[in-house]
Amino acid sequence: MTQHHHNHGHQRQIQNIPLVSRLPTWVSARSGASLAIRVTLATAALAAVLVSSAVLYGMFYKLYVPKLLHEAAVHLQYISPTNTSAYIGFVEKPNYRFLSTSQAYTVTLDLHVPTSEYNEKLGNFMISLDMLDAKAGLVYHAARAAILPYRSTAVRHLRTALRAIPLALGLSQETTVLRVELADDLYDRLYSPIVAARLALSQPLQVYSATLTVAARFDGLRYWMYYWRTPVAGLFMSLAAMWQIVLMGVAWSVLEAYTSRSTASIQHTPAASTPRQVTASTDADAPVPESTAMDEHSGGDKTD
Repeated sequence: MTQHHHNHGHQRQIQNIPLVSRLPTWVSARSGASLAIRVTLATAALAAVLVSSAVLYGMFYKLYVPKLLHEAAVHLQYISPTNTSAYIGFVEKPNYRFLSTSQAYTVTLDLHVPTSEYNEKLGNFMISLDMLDAKAGLVYHAARAAILPYRSTAVRHLRTALRAIPLALGLSQETTVLRVELADDLYDRLYSPIVAARLALSQPLQVYSATLTVAARFDGLRYWMYYWRTPVAGLFMSLAAMWQIVLMGVAWSVLEAYTSRSTASIQHTPAASTPRQVTASTDADAPVPESTAMDEHSGGDKTD
C-alpha cells in the first residue's frame, strides 16, 4: 500500500511537469539511442538542409535577378511622308511592372530592311523613342541617327553575282539588318512604371520587319548569378547549408542539455508526502525491532 501511494504521488508530480521537459529520451545523446535512429535523424536533417538551401537560392534568384530580354514586334504606320510611327505595348495590365527599378536596361531597335536603291539614297534619318507610363506620361526620351551600311557599286554587283543562284531560286533575299541602340542606361520609375513605347522615324524607310528589344545590363552579383549560374548556386547553397547545420547543432545541444537536466530533476525529486492516516497505518504495519520486542516481553513478566 505504501508503494502504491508512493507511485501515485510520483505520477502526479510528473504530470505537473511541462510537456517539453518530458520529450522522448532518444532526443538526448546521453540516453543511449540506437545507431539506426541517429542515422535516420541525420539523413532527414541533411535532406531538409539541402532542400531548404535550394529553395532559398531559388527564391533569392527569382526576386533579385530580373528577366534578361523583353522583345516586342514593331508595326510601323506610314501615315504621311513625315509621320512614320508605331506604338508598342509591353504589358497587358496597366499596373503591371515588367522592369526592375534597380536595374539598368538597354533599348535596341532591329530593322530588317531591303537593300533597295531607295533606302540607299535615303541617307541619314532620325529615330526617336518615347517610353510611356500607364497614363501616357513621358518617362524616358531618346533620339538617334541611323544610316544603312554603305556598299559601293562594284561590291553590290559582286555580291549579287555570288548569290545569283540562291536569289533566283528564292532561297535568299537582298536584305540587311540595321541595329540601332536607342538607350543604354534606362531605369524604370517606382511610381510611374514603363508600360509602353512610341517609336517614330523622320523619313519613311522601307522595312520588312522591326523588333524593339529591352535588355537588362547585368553587373556585379547579378552578372555572376546569371552568367555563372552553376558555380554561384553551388557556393550559395553550400554557405546556406553550412549555416543551417551550425544552427541545428546549437539547437540540438541546447535541447539535449535541457532534456538531460529535466530528466535528472525528475529522478531526484522526493515523492509527495502521503496523508496522515496513511502514514499511521504504514507505521503500524512496519516490522518491530528485535530489542523493542524483548523489552516489551520482559516488562510483561515483571508485571506478572
